Amino acid sequence: MIQKYTMKKLFTLFILMFAFLHTQAQNTYYPQAFFDKKMARDMLAFGNSTIEGVASTKQKNNWGIKPLLGQKHYAPKGTVIMLFPVTPYFEEFYSMRKKYENKKTTVYMSEEAFKYRVEALTDDHGRFKFEKLKPGKYYLETIVNFTATGSYQQQTGTTDTYNGLGNYLYSSPIYSTFFYGYDAANRESKFVEIKQDGELKEINL
Repeated sequence: MIQKYTMKKLFTLFILMFAFLHTQAQNTYYPQAFFDKKMARDMLAFGNSTIEGVASTKQKNNWGIKPLLGQKHYAPKGTVIMLFPVTPYFEEFYSMRKKYENKKTTVYMSEEAFKYRVEALTDDHGRFKFEKLKPGKYYLETIVNFTATGSYQQQTGTTDTYNGLGNYLYSSPIYSTFFYGYDAANRESKFVEIKQDGELKEINL
């Protein structure tokens, strides 16, 4: 009876420790600056300027996988491009994300701040366009999904070495390189400033 009670206590303690470690490993931060929705709304009001461009990404050295030839991947048709006005709130958000974000920490905007954005969709060639913008500073961001290529080496045989008398000396492994595809996604972003009404900005995202 005592053994059962002790095991039950240990199991409960294990569950509590796991929950604590999981909580510690998943930190979430939000900007503390005041979000001025009137300012954001005014910055997204109609103007006569345009931002257009192409969204693409390159395979990166993630998870120990070495990229092949730095191949460029264009954003698939229908990829969402988000445009945010660069308010003081957004500047704090971006600064925090750059400083703190990693595998264990995520920085979010508030739901209200996230609503003040404009979206565009890419075409078959990864192109997108934002029209009727006012002069000001904007931040564009997207997630480009693509199929990447990885490689690994595997021993597929051996080669034997003999001396001049035909006596065996040693064997050396023979390795072959194998390639495989896997799904990946990269975040691409850029700050863009429109200085004059009616300006056309062409960018690569």
